[in-house]
Parts: sequence; structure tokens; C-alpha cells
Amino acid sequence: MMHPIDRFAAVMVRRGPRRLRIFPDGWGDRTAVSRMEDIDTVLAPAAEIEIEWEPIKHLPDRTTRDGSFDAITDVPTAAQKAQVRIIAPPHGTDRMCLLMAAWNDHGYNTRQHLAEELLGHDIASLLLEIPYYGHRRLVGPEEQPIRTVADFARMGLGALAEGRALLKHFRPHYTMGVSGYSMGGNIGALVGAAAGFPVAMAPLAASYSPGPVFLDGVISNGIQWDALGGVSQRDELRSALTAASVLRMPPPDWAPAAVMVAAKSDGFIPAAAVNKLHQHWPGSELRWRRGGHATLLWRQRRVLADAIADSFDRLASLNST
Repeated sequence: MMHPIDRFAAVMVRRGPRRLRIFPDGWGDRTAVSRMEDIDTVLAPAAEIEIEWEPIKHLPDRTTRDGSFDAITDVPTAAQKAQVRIIAPPHGTDRMCLLMAAWNDHGYNTRQHLAEELLGHDIASLLLEIPYYGHRRLVGPEEQPIRTVADFARMGLGALAEGRALLKHFRPHYTMGVSGYSMGGNIGALVGAAAGFPVAMAPLAASYSPGPVFLDGVISNGIQWDALGGVSQRDELRSALTAASVLRMPPPDWAPAAVMVAAKSDGFIPAAAVNKLHQHWPGSELRWRRGGHATLLWRQRRVLADAIADSFDRLASLNST
């Protein structure tokens, strides 16, 4: 049964402010949409990046540092400068987790709460502002930044490429991991599976692809079918979004280190979509918790942080065998 807060969210997505509308300008450039099917690009060697860093800020319980680097995929000019932030224990650490952004997760505030929980596990967090989000958005805060399906494709492929590049960039200095909540968990799973070297993986409230989330969950209430050519386009949209699927990639050797967390009453992420990701990664662990999509994130951050930390421990055990 769907959690009451998720049911309320379904109403808000359908009747709420314009920024909640999904694909209000339709398909956009179909060539960009088709790039989500190019698995060879996803599995190509990760790009090299050069990060321009600002001075480190020292606080009693952490250090923070902001940086930026040039985008490495086809994104609009306003989204060309990628922003990153490191939040680390003041005494340093040899573990770092890349936290990917969820849908409508602008800025760092939401992920920063999870990063603060990870400090207690001596894990540094690396936060990326993905294309179209935060400082990289093309429209004002009252508008949906992902205007078309093509925008979604550019955002997703950009986030995947930048996430992989960041793992590669920091690998010489840390044992790396990747996580994220909801869409961030899905993108994080793609990043981790395509990393090219062992990483800790903790997809949180995550589907194997965006398809079931957008077509079968709460978010489906906000899709602007008129702009897409009518509800008759449902199968085509499902096919396009499902192309960005972890199931299209071979399970990595480090799949047994993965720890997933999901909510039993999640109205956004279908349970079958979570189970398919779990089943695709032999040896991975899936932890079901009471609650809905929102309450799992709001009230159980310690549970989420524990899953990330446990994935690092499982990776260490895997590497030692």
C-alpha cells in the first residue's frame, strides 16, 4: 500500500506548481533521445577532468571544499561548468562516496544531510551538481528545468559521464563508492557498474532504469502527454527511458559489495523495479524498510548511511579474498 505522504505527492504532481510538470515541451531533439541506447558510449573509458578548487574551509567537525570542471558531454552552454563539493572528516579519511542528485535535487542541501551522517563512518562525500540542476539550470526556480525528453537524456548521460570521471579522478587517493537516492540511486548504479574498477555501491530507493519510475509511479501523474503527442506515446516513452538501464550492462565483479535500501510503501519506485536491480547483481543485499519514498529519506538517514558504510566494508572483504 502506498504511503499517505506519497499519495499526497501524487496529487501535487498532477495539480501543483508548473515546476512539477514532466516534459512540458515534449520530445525535443530525437537524436539526443536515441543516445540513451548507445551502451558502447557508457562503457567507453572514463574521461579525464581537471578540477579548479577553491580554498578549503575548516569547521570543527568537517572540512569542505568547492570546485568546478568543464562538462564532458553535449549540454547547453549554461550547464557547461560542473560544480562539486567535498565534505570530509577533519582528520582525513581514505574512503570517499560520490552522492548523485535525485529528481529536482538542486544544490547540495538534501545530500549534505546524508554526507553529515557519513562523517560518523569516516567517509568523505563528493557531491556533484548534474547538468540542468542547481547552478547549471537553464530556467528560473518556478520552472521545470528538464523541459523535454531530450533534456532528460542529456542530463542523464552527462551525469553518468561526469560521475565516472570523478570516480577515476579520485581513485588514486581514496577507496571510492557511489550512492544516491531515487534518480540519484539509479544514476549511481549505472556509474558504479561502469566504473571500470571496484567501487562500493549503495543505490537507495532506486530502480534499474527511469522507465518504471516515470510510467508506473507517482511521477507519471505529471507527464504532459499532450506535449508528447498523446497518451498513445506511452510505449515509445517507456522504451526511450528504459534504454538507460543497469540491466543492459553486465554485472560488475564488485556487485556482491552492493547494499540497497528500499521502502515498503514507496509510491515513486515500484518494488519490482528495485528487485530487478537486486537480482541483476548476484550477491548484493537488499534491505526493505517501513515507510514511503519521502519518509525513508527524511526519517531514516542513519539507515541509508549505514548501508553506504556497509558497502565499503563488503568491498574491502571482497578485495581481500
